[in-house]
Amino acid sequence: MSPIVAPYGEWKSPIDVDFITSSTVSSSELRKNEHTGDLFWTEINSSTNGRQTIMTRNAEGVTSELTPAPFIARNRVHEYGGGVFALARDFLVSSNDADCRLYKVNTTTKESSPLTPENKAWRYADIAIHPSEKFLICVREDHTVDTPQTVINTLVVVRLDTPEPNVQVLAEGADFYSAPRFNPAKPSDFAYYSWNHPFMTWDHTQMYYNTLAITDSAITIASQTLLAGANKAQEESSNQPRFGADGTLYFASDKTGFWNLYSYKAGGKVELVLQEPIKAEFQGPAWRFDDSSYYPLKSDPTKIASIYSLDGTDHLCLIDTKTKTFKDIPTEFTVIDSILSYAQRGDDVLLLGVGSYNLPHEYISYNLRTNTYEVLMKSSSVAVPNGYISKPQPLTFKTTGGLDAYALFYPPANVDYVAPEGTLPPLRVLSHGGPTTAFVSDLNWSVNYFTSRGIACVTVNYGGSTNYGREFRDRLRTQWGVVDIDDCCNAAKYLLEKKLVDENKLAIVGRSAGGYSTLAALAFRDVFKAGVSHFGIGDLEILAKDTHKFELLYPESLIGPYPAARDLYLERSPLYSADKITCPCAFFQGLEDKVVPPNQAEMMVDALKKRSLPVCYVTFEGEGHGFRIPKNIKTALLSEVTFLGRVFGFTPFDAIPIEIINEDAIPK
Repeated sequence: MSPIVAPYGEWKSPIDVDFITSSTVSSSELRKNEHTGDLFWTEINSSTNGRQTIMTRNAEGVTSELTPAPFIARNRVHEYGGGVFALARDFLVSSNDADCRLYKVNTTTKESSPLTPENKAWRYADIAIHPSEKFLICVREDHTVDTPQTVINTLVVVRLDTPEPNVQVLAEGADFYSAPRFNPAKPSDFAYYSWNHPFMTWDHTQMYYNTLAITDSAITIASQTLLAGANKAQEESSNQPRFGADGTLYFASDKTGFWNLYSYKAGGKVELVLQEPIKAEFQGPAWRFDDSSYYPLKSDPTKIASIYSLDGTDHLCLIDTKTKTFKDIPTEFTVIDSILSYAQRGDDVLLLGVGSYNLPHEYISYNLRTNTYEVLMKSSSVAVPNGYISKPQPLTFKTTGGLDAYALFYPPANVDYVAPEGTLPPLRVLSHGGPTTAFVSDLNWSVNYFTSRGIACVTVNYGGSTNYGREFRDRLRTQWGVVDIDDCCNAAKYLLEKKLVDENKLAIVGRSAGGYSTLAALAFRDVFKAGVSHFGIGDLEILAKDTHKFELLYPESLIGPYPAARDLYLERSPLYSADKITCPCAFFQGLEDKVVPPNQAEMMVDALKKRSLPVCYVTFEGEGHGFRIPKNIKTALLSEVTFLGRVFGFTPFDAIPIEIINEDAIPK
């Protein structure tokens, strides 16, 4: 059957909003109880309506929910959370966002009981249970005086063998703490890292090796060794401490320009794990707690299974710390985002989170002896439809100053349709959030939602993105609102030069920090014909004054110190240059967003309405920074494609009624 001829944007696609929201499951923090063989993980699916829960699967393959409603297996430490639960032999400890307490959950009976006092001002994350199972160490974030300047982060001990009061502060004084990890060979020893404003975790941190003094009445730090980050003048991001079974501490550091792995044995010195540093990233930016990009093997702790990113693609390798060499383990995956190691019937087995452009994210168990794997769970309950998935094309293009920047181009893909001869597709240029993150070549359903309708997409890894080393990451230092928007504009221009997209149908789209880049590109450059901001930033000065503690001084590295550089904040704020925006804009905003509060969108909308520009504003009750509730995800997707259709002159097959204020001002 011959393809149907239809304009770009009007192709019918099986990848609709119901397909995306009803068939996808968001899973994370997969763990295995090595004593029982049971699996545990956090999950959000269509039936939980945005509530995150802990699921379990026993050795016989029976899956059940461990923490039913009203339990919410989530925390809001740093607002982004992570490190929700930790496993012990026959119980786990989880944070519960419903009341902000830690709970002990019996993994057999599923009975739960609170461990920490009733106090919604205390939030807990990144839990490490001591091998004795008598206490744990975790991060506590105290919102008793709830302003960004007065929130207090500490490491605390929670006793599991005594009633309240059972919480005591273990480490305090730094602005932030993360990753307490015990030494299995000497359980009185543990590691963690901390950092202080104005740095972020990818800028400069301090890595500590500690010995505990443990008595019935108190647990304190008896001695401490600083392993990395002593010199602020020589910034070093050290994260992700983890012990091997022999007591060797490993961690990642970027002191040579890329996050490589280092080792330390008590009383010795810090050493590079490989013979020489390599230009590859062995971890990503620590936005959330409890990332895992490497793991020492159970059978031989001198060997480490690790993920590394090179040129934007993830690879799996096995490191031999004795010979200081590594060898690649070939896989068909382009994205590997988590790794754990365990022993199974004498074999070393890895739990991996994997995916690729045509494979939904899934968890697998990979046997290192046989080089075979078993799929444990999938993020999608339906088969990927053949002929409707766009294969990303990696781009390296020249940008300002003759430098290279990177992107992934997704051309329209729909086996049932072709466009009229001589026409080119609309383009969505996507600017990622963060801004210290990166796009990867995973199966992005929202991208394919558009490409299967005939709308091309390009995801831009502008200067400042991760996965390309510190030098590339630092391009955005004091240059946010310059480098990012130049690179987004130059990605679009590159595709125009290649005659791959329609110059009259260029849209820029972004979430959070990417929403700022979207609005800044519209205000300060003249490339795009439409913009879509999902919870984006319009006023940088308000961001400097009205955000949460974790990112309170993040703008200092991206723009400059506030208020000393106030003029620069105003100069780069799209709100104060709204008179330069000349094209239609759409805004999507969660009304409970603490990271980018709703007033950011509201001020931009008001400014554009006053100038009689076409503007669409859609808000969502019960949503914070990012949308979790299925009906809201549906509404956002349908509203965006409808908005672009009205602006660019095509009618999506699943268009919905939306209000565009000043719609009659859209150029015909």
